[in-house]
Formats: sequence, C-alpha cells, structure tokens
Amino acid sequence: MSEQTPPEKKPFQLNIDLESMDLNADIPVFNETDAPKSKGEIYFANPPSALRQAAATASAPKKPKKGHAIGLLGLVLIISFAATAILSWVGIASLRDIFAMGKDEEEVSISLPADLTTNEVIDVLKSKGLISQPLVCKFYAEFTFWIKNRNADEPKQPVYVATEYVVTKDMGLEELLNTFKSQPKTSATVPVGFPEGYTAKQIMEKLSKKSVTRMDLMQKSLMSDTFDYPFIKAINAHGRYYKYEGYLFPDTYEFYVGELSNSAIRRFFDNFNAKWTEKYASRAKELNMTVDQIITLASIVQKEAANNDQMPDVSAVLHNRLSKPEAYPKLECDSTRDYVTNNIAAQMDQSTATYYYSIYNTYQCTGLPAGPICNPGIAAIEAALYPKNSDYYYFQHDKNGRMYLSKTKAEHDKVTTDLVIAGLNQ
Repeated sequence: MSEQTPPEKKPFQLNIDLESMDLNADIPVFNETDAPKSKGEIYFANPPSALRQAAATASAPKKPKKGHAIGLLGLVLIISFAATAILSWVGIASLRDIFAMGKDEEEVSISLPADLTTNEVIDVLKSKGLISQPLVCKFYAEFTFWIKNRNADEPKQPVYVATEYVVTKDMGLEELLNTFKSQPKTSATVPVGFPEGYTAKQIMEKLSKKSVTRMDLMQKSLMSDTFDYPFIKAINAHGRYYKYEGYLFPDTYEFYVGELSNSAIRRFFDNFNAKWTEKYASRAKELNMTVDQIITLASIVQKEAANNDQMPDVSAVLHNRLSKPEAYPKLECDSTRDYVTNNIAAQMDQSTATYYYSIYNTYQCTGLPAGPICNPGIAAIEAALYPKNSDYYYFQHDKNGRMYLSKTKAEHDKVTTDLVIAGLNQ
C-alpha cells in the first residue's frame, strides 16, 4: 500500500454574492413562539428592509426641515423689525418731548404743589399729556443738570415755584422746567392799588385787567394749600368759598406784567403778615378769638360802616350780639347776604348757591359767617380788636350814610319807620 498524502488544509472562507442577493426581499415575520429555541446559537438571516432603513437613517446626519427653517428665519425678522420699530417710536417720541418737535400750541393748565423734585415735575407733565416718555426725560434732565454743574462743588437742586401755570404743548422739556423754576424776569411792572373792602373777586378782576395774572389761575391759587404763613394755620377753611378771602391786604403794589399767581398772592400775604403784629395777636387772645375770627368780624365792620369813625360802634354792636347768642343768635347784616349774591352765586347752580347763603348770610347762619366777606384794612381790624364800650345791639343807616344805634328791637323798628316816612331809608 502506498502511503497517501493527506489533503492540504485550506482556511475557511465565506463567500456571499451580494449582487445576486435580493436585499429588498421581505422575510417572513415570526411570532415569538416561532423563534428558534436556541441557547446562544447564531442564525444568519436577511435583515428586513425596515431595519436597514432605520439603521441608515440613524447613522445619517439629520437635515432640518425646510419649513421649520423658513419659520425660524421669519420669526427672527419679525422680532428684529418690531424691536427696530419700537426703538424708532421711542426715539421719535423722546425727541418730541425734549425738543417739542411737531407739537401744536394747545394750552394746558398745570397746578404744581410745593417742594417737587425734577422727577416729580416730569411725572406731572406726563399726567397732563405734555410728554410721553418720562424715563427718557428724567435721564435727559439729570444729564443736562450734571453738564451744567459738573464744576460745582455742591450743585443746588432746582426749586420749582408752587402755583398755577398755563403752558402750551409746543414747549420743550427744558423750557417747561425753566418756566416752573422762578418768577419770569421782566422789566415791565405796573402799580395796582386796592381800596379797603375789596373782595377777592374784585382783586382778581383788577389784576387780570392790568395784565398781571390771569383770573382763572389766581382763583385756583386762592383755593389751594400751597402757602405757609403763621396766620394761615388759624384759618378754618371748611365750607368757605375763597380760602384766603380777608388776607389779601388792601394796599398799592408794584407787580410784574405776567407775574405768577402765587407770587402775586404772596405780596398780599407778606403785607398782611407784617401788619398783623404781636400786639394784635395778644389782644385777640384776650377776646378769646382767633386771627381768623377777628378778620371775619373786621370784614363785616368794613362793609357795614360808612366811614372809619363808625367802625368802633359797629364793632361794639357785633361783639354785644356775639356775647349773647341765646338772645341774638344771628348778626343779621346785609353785607353778608350781598357777598354771596355779588361774589359767589353767579358762578354756580341754585342748589349750591343756597348752601353758601346758609353759611355766609347772617340772616340764616348762627354767629359769624363761614369766613371773611372782604379784605379789611387796618382801621376795621383795630375796630374788631378794640370795639367801643356800649350797650347797643342794633344799628342802621339812612341813604346819606348816617348811622342810628338802638338798644332794643322796638327802638330799632321805630327808627326804621321814621326813616321810611322821611324818605331817608336805604
């Protein structure tokens, strides 16, 4: 037997003809119960096309959808456009506020309280519709203040005068703030005199006629709380029409043309404050009366007396009646009724006028009226403080200004009858 040569050992090779294989062919889907029961054996099979596609999709880089990209770009453009539009609008509005670009000349009334800061004044301007961008205006005001005062060791903050103003919408921020800072500087002045017994209404009308200040602005000031004088603390302003009636001291003053209403009023108050001496204050305390009660009484004396010589007698009658309210609850002075008729009632409806008659007309109210009925002079004030010592409770005048005093109602009525018969009654 010849010795046989063992066959040559070749390495194991696995040849797969991918070209002849149908890779898109589907394979049967097996249920779980049909799966081969193996213990780790490996089975080769053609993977389903769904798996191949999922694998290909997972391994391939994701591309954004075209619709999403366009939407994102549009959103960015919209936001950019909106931001630009808002900034442009704010910028234009700020320029209009600061430089009054494109504004009309409409008048606006403004009442400034005392002790406002620049930021608070700007807030008032915003509330009146004079500016629309208060934050920008505040920044601008602070910046310009710093520029003007950068070399000052202790720059003083601006002081704004509390009063009534009329401004126009075509005024820029700086012009408005300067308007509020101080009395307008002008060389034009005008002397204006006011006789004793003028009412606040008559004083305002005269100041307006002389081009000192507008009547409507002064009227607002006379009803405001922007003044701080010692005598004002004693004013019982409840219910009265003009709070400061009685304290516009009659005299001749030199006013600026176009003066601020509060500045004009302060001239009267400064004069009254100087005239109301400590002697007067002490005497008022002796009478157990306040300064406001004395001025109210003096205003009636001023209107009821035909001249200064009659004032102490008129004051005596009023003091005597006030001291016996149970017997003489009402002063019954025509001037208090006429004050409402001539100075108040024409500006209101009938029901409101009726109210003011009830608190001013001494034929209706008890004791003193709600407040002074005019602005008395020194003679009337001194008569109210120092009445003549008498026991008269009535007085009246004939048409020539002669005064008749009576102690009783019967005497008073007889005098009235005699004057009518003689044709001398008023």
